[in-house]
Amino acid sequence: MTIGNFSRLALILTALAIAGQLEAQLDSAAPESATEDQTEATPSPELPGGPVQIRPDLGSPFAGTGINAAEFDIGRRLQISASINGGYDDNVLGTPNGSPSWFANPSANLSYRFGSTRLALDLLTSAGINYYFDHPGGLNYDPIVFLDFSLAYRVTSRLTLDFTTSSFYGAQPDFSTALSSTRRLGNYIRSENRLSAHYRLSPRLSSVTSYSLSVLEYESSAASGSDRLEHAFSEQLRYLWQPTTSISGAYRISLNEAQGAGGGSTTQSLVAGLEQSFSPRFQAGLHTGVQFRSGNSGGQTSPYVETTLRYGLAPLGGYELAIPGRTLNRQSANSTSISWTTSYSIEESDVQTSAGRETFRTNLLLNYAMTARISANLGLSYSHGDNGTSNQISSRAPGRSSTETTFYITPSVRYAITQRCSVNVGYNYTDVGRGSNSTAVNPLQSFGSYTRNRYFAGITYSF
Repeated sequence: MTIGNFSRLALILTALAIAGQLEAQLDSAAPESATEDQTEATPSPELPGGPVQIRPDLGSPFAGTGINAAEFDIGRRLQISASINGGYDDNVLGTPNGSPSWFANPSANLSYRFGSTRLALDLLTSAGINYYFDHPGGLNYDPIVFLDFSLAYRVTSRLTLDFTTSSFYGAQPDFSTALSSTRRLGNYIRSENRLSAHYRLSPRLSSVTSYSLSVLEYESSAASGSDRLEHAFSEQLRYLWQPTTSISGAYRISLNEAQGAGGGSTTQSLVAGLEQSFSPRFQAGLHTGVQFRSGNSGGQTSPYVETTLRYGLAPLGGYELAIPGRTLNRQSANSTSISWTTSYSIEESDVQTSAGRETFRTNLLLNYAMTARISANLGLSYSHGDNGTSNQISSRAPGRSSTETTFYITPSVRYAITQRCSVNVGYNYTDVGRGSNSTAVNPLQSFGSYTRNRYFAGITYSF
């Protein structure tokens, strides 16, 4: 089966799952009585743990946060909002020479949350365009469509099933994840899907068994060499050492199918973890281990390290703005919160003939409530990767390798005019640098380094 067929299948299954669950909720009776012990195994991030996702939608006031965990016993919450941003972009195509244009970014968002005693879901979807008044590539607009969905179902007091999906369709690269090129290669579909079973073996010991499907597919045949399809299987054991401390051990195997000349690869990971809850609002985690990668390009061994930190304060009194896709973990816009992840691991490289890329990556989201009406936001993503080369290429050009560094930052300020209406102003800065330790021709060098500045202001209204 081709990557195209897999991506279409993933999107169809996602749509059917959402439709089925919404229909089931409309027909469901009142929440069941919680007479039996409903304690579930504590969820754990996928290995490697999912970093904070910074939306490719550069028209947004600040970065998004990836998939939220579904919550039980919260009832139904529906919100619809519309927004329009406008501004100036000095490098629409992301090229070394620059390609400026004024732009407008209208979008519509829908947020739906449901939580009963046994069933919980969280849906966030948005659609819009970036319209350019002087697009240097001849195309007047870029589409922006994304879907984040999570579903949890308590089968028994011991077993909980979870399904999450995050899908995006557009043209702008996403610098916070390895499942995207850092170059603009035309419209593409990215979909990350995970199905897991959390089983409580005892009051302190639990297991998490999961399967993940990740798809990256570009519409242009010229960019098909960057298409990827990855299957991942993992098994994790978690132990509640102290009431606020959990330790874990996990094994993960990833099977990557690439369309480029580098072929596919297999990556195995052994990881131990420590997670600490300092308070209901402050949690931190450390996962570390080793990765083994094998494929047509030869073998690699690399350490694996991931840290997470999440902290949130209660919202200030007054306005409770919860703009879909605009706040951290669905907290109100007038709350203070921080989410910070870092990782060092083997990622698949943009260089099709290279081995895996050992990458340091960090993502930060900060929301600071200055007053009940005014909040400041900051999204930041940084990565530095070392591209190895295949044994075949290295034999012809010894010592040939390349590095790639990306830096993306977007500060913004929001002002709540009313409970439903807010205005914002912000700025995006992107810096992609590529280098080589050899004078040999590097596939990345043909695209060159570039910087990008994007200034915007807009208004959002929630219904």
